[in-house]
Amino acid sequence: MPNFRRLLVVATAVLASASCAADTTITPDIEHGKATFNTMCGVCHSVQKTGGPVEGPNLLGLVGREAASQADFAKYSPALKTSNLTWSEETLDRFLVNPMAMVPGTLMPMLIRDDKTRADVIAYLATLKQ
Repeated sequence: MPNFRRLLVVATAVLASASCAADTTITPDIEHGKATFNTMCGVCHSVQKTGGPVEGPNLLGLVGREAASQADFAKYSPALKTSNLTWSEETLDRFLVNPMAMVPGTLMPMLIRDDKTRADVIAYLATLKQ
């Protein structure tokens, strides 16, 4: 009986980890990402060459840029300035789950917990070139 119990525990652990594995088959929807960005992020961030909100830095050309590196934005937190992050799609994915956990002291209050919505927003941001 102890062997059966041990086998049951191992089988349960394997099945549980398989069912909790992240979905790597998400296909981002750029148009949904744009709509979500406009609703959630566009209040503080601009993606235009000129004008738009100024509470957060302009995100035009964000993917590939170093964090806190936009010269004409003066409101970066000390935490983000010293984070040594480069905004790749992977870094944005980790950051947007919970910005305050990834960079304690950041001023970024918004988080996107839903994997699909976050992937959509990141895909949209990746299309924005300067």
